[in-house]
Amino acid sequence: MTTATGDGMIIQQMADIPLKRVEVISYVVLLALAGAAWLLASPLAAISVLIGGFVVILSFQWLKRDSLRLAANPTKPAKIKFMFKCLGRLVFLGLLFYFLVRYQQLHIPGFLVGLATVQVGITLAAISRAKRLLA
Repeated sequence: MTTATGDGMIIQQMADIPLKRVEVISYVVLLALAGAAWLLASPLAAISVLIGGFVVILSFQWLKRDSLRLAANPTKPAKIKFMFKCLGRLVFLGLLFYFLVRYQQLHIPGFLVGLATVQVGITLAAISRAKRLLA
């Protein structure tokens, strides 16, 4: 049985998941999903998975870069700048998704699967880290 201190330590260690590991896992997941889409659906579905995956991984990398800059300079003006950048990124991504879906020939389910690659990457990295901590 663990104590409150032990639980807090496990939570802190879970927070130490390297972001580079998440990126690598996300790329592997993206390639696997695109390959599965190619085999099970169509080349258009695979391309749509790749487009969605690359967009979301690029967004994740931008967020990581901005977060590291904020951590290096956590002043109030830097926090405000970070929040405006996040809002701008969301608006940009929303417009990009709108135009991709509206004006391009994309396989929408494949595109949505591609958008989930970073979430799957984070989940797999956390599960991997938890296995190492609890073993």
